[in-house]
Amino acid sequence: MAQTRRERLRLETIEEIKITAWKQIGEQGAASLSLRAIAREMGMTAPGLYRYYKDRDALVTALVMDAFSSFTNRLETGRDAYPVTDHTGRFRGMCRAYFQWAMENPQRYMLLFGTPIQGYLFAEELGPVAQRSFLVLQGVIGEAFVAGKIKGEVVGLKLPTSLKVQYEALRKFGMPYTGTVTQLALSVWSMIHGMTSLYLYNYLAGFLQEGVGAFVEFEIEKMIAIIGLE
Repeated sequence: MAQTRRERLRLETIEEIKITAWKQIGEQGAASLSLRAIAREMGMTAPGLYRYYKDRDALVTALVMDAFSSFTNRLETGRDAYPVTDHTGRFRGMCRAYFQWAMENPQRYMLLFGTPIQGYLFAEELGPVAQRSFLVLQGVIGEAFVAGKIKGEVVGLKLPTSLKVQYEALRKFGMPYTGTVTQLALSVWSMIHGMTSLYLYNYLAGFLQEGVGAFVEFEIEKMIAIIGLE
C-alpha cells in the first residue's frame, strides 16, 4: 500500500529529528541531548516535536535501537563474507567489522557502550535488539565449537560454579550455546571492546600513529590463538 503524503512527511520529520540529534551528540556529547534545542535547530516548536517523541528518553531509545541495528547488520555482513565452513574467516570478518563500524560511527558506538547518559534507563524493548549483536559473536564461536574447530587450552579450563549457573540461566533467555562458548564470547568481546575504546579515546593513535591497522590485525590473530580457533 502506498504511503500517504502525511505518512511520508511524518517519516521524513522523524529522520530529520534523528539526524539533528546525532549532530548535537557529536558536537556536545550525549549528556547534552535536548529536545528543545533540536526543535530550535529544525525550526519547530517544542510541543510540535513532542508529538514525535514524548521526552528525551524516548528519543534516546530510538537512537540506540537504530545504532544497535546498524552495528549488528555490519557484524553479520563481515561474518557472511566467508563461507559457513570457514570458521576462522568468519571470526576475522566479524572482528574487523566490529572495529570498522566503531571507527565510522564513534558517537553511535559510545552511545551503545560508552558512558551512560545520566538519568536514562535502558528501555525494555532494547533487550532483543542488543542481544542480537552478542548472538552474532556467540554464534560464530559456537558454530566453530560444535564443529570441533576450537581446541585451545582455554576450552579445558573449569568454569567456576557461579558462572556455570549464570550461563545456564542465560540459555533460558535465548542464548543457545554452552557456558564454555558464552565465556569465550564474553572474553573476546571484552578484548575487542577494550581495543576499540582505546582507539576512540585517541590512545592507540597516540602510541601507534599509522600502525593502528596492523595492531588491530595482530590482536585479532592473537584472539584466534587464545581461544584455539582452527
